Amino acid sequence: MKKQIFTIVFSAILMINAYGKNVESLNNSNWSVVISGNTKLILKLQLKGDNFKLVSRKGSTKDILGPKYSIARVLGKVNKYTIEIKGDYYTSNDTIFLKGRYESLTSKQDFDGYIINNTIEAKLTSNSLTGNLVDKFEPQRDYYSITKAAIDTTEQYLYNPTLLESSEWSMFKEKVLALSKVVVDDYEFTKIFNYNGTTLPFTHFGLVQPTVNTNTQTEKSSNDKPDKQPEKFNIKTIDSKTILFTVKSFSASADEIIPYIDSLKAKTFENLIIDLRDNSGGTIASALPLTQYLVNDTLFGGAFITQKYFRNHNEMPKTESYKNFPLFSEASFSLIIDGIHKQEGLCLIVYPDSDNFKGNLYVLTNRNTASTCEPLVYGLKNTGRATIVGETTYGAMLNGEKFQINEDFILWTPTADYYTADGSRIDKIGVEPNVSVEPVNALTKTLEIIN
Repeated sequence: MKKQIFTIVFSAILMINAYGKNVESLNNSNWSVVISGNTKLILKLQLKGDNFKLVSRKGSTKDILGPKYSIARVLGKVNKYTIEIKGDYYTSNDTIFLKGRYESLTSKQDFDGYIINNTIEAKLTSNSLTGNLVDKFEPQRDYYSITKAAIDTTEQYLYNPTLLESSEWSMFKEKVLALSKVVVDDYEFTKIFNYNGTTLPFTHFGLVQPTVNTNTQTEKSSNDKPDKQPEKFNIKTIDSKTILFTVKSFSASADEIIPYIDSLKAKTFENLIIDLRDNSGGTIASALPLTQYLVNDTLFGGAFITQKYFRNHNEMPKTESYKNFPLFSEASFSLIIDGIHKQEGLCLIVYPDSDNFKGNLYVLTNRNTASTCEPLVYGLKNTGRATIVGETTYGAMLNGEKFQINEDFILWTPTADYYTADGSRIDKIGVEPNVSVEPVNALTKTLEIIN
């Protein structure tokens, strides 16, 4: 009996020692993982005591930020790794359980995962991570070829070919092509490409990856409520004379915003405040019905100038000739794209709604008010129709289009420049308010103006 007990205990000790050695062998091991369903990462696992780290390539953040890295690092704003997952771990049977915190340059999430049979799976606050043990810490794709394809596509479709002769474009090409031979995963690759793209004299440019549904939650019961969608529009009565209409995004269809406009039409009030703070834009489909409701007279919204124009002319068109371009007044993105690829320019025109708002109009803005919002803000300000309160808008107004580079990457590149009716350019500049105030105080200031 004693011999049997000794044998069992001895065998257990051998198994524990064997597994302990197996865990120890995973220290500094390499893991090829996928996050968000399609973003490939290569991470190194570090084990020390009861703590673990999963980190991306050392120096990757420095490659992204360049000269700005040192100051950002001293100020504690960035890590030397673009991705760092750290926390505690413990073992049970043949499984290593990991619990900690995921941090990247753009996100912080809880991390809860496990390693078994040389595979890793984890749930994060907003997405999931899966992968397996690999021998080498090496690039997950041919990033040089992807970079070259993105550059070639830009040079084919960019709205103004003369920009390709600029020093900014030459420096961008040289830098991203060189770094594409150094990067090892999708995250640092897109960050390097897009961050360096901010040095160019235009916006609406960068690489993105197609969105993949990565819902890893267990099946919901019939009693579970669906996830609440972010609210795009909201109407609030301030008092009997004043209404606040908050528009968080123009990424909506006309059918989504029109019921809110109809609701405003059914009310009686004197002052309308449109809150566009933190509205990053969207499509003309939802912006046009709102603009039609707000203007009292026909509004010429400026012009999109296309590559065809820049190839045929050496000078910019006179503002009075904008109206010679085909007039565009329909809420259709596809019609705009069709015109941009066939015409030298398109002139935007907005006709007032038959039941438009005729009272006092105020618009709230901040530095995140961008894209589709900006011609609206500029037009209402320039014609004296509205008082703009807040801070200068972002300055991102071009026509951007998507081009498929391969099955894993999409390139956004601008295919038409935009100029206001009086010949001003908004891109990289923004629209200044009539009343400059900290955005958090913009509503309070507007109510003071009204009263």
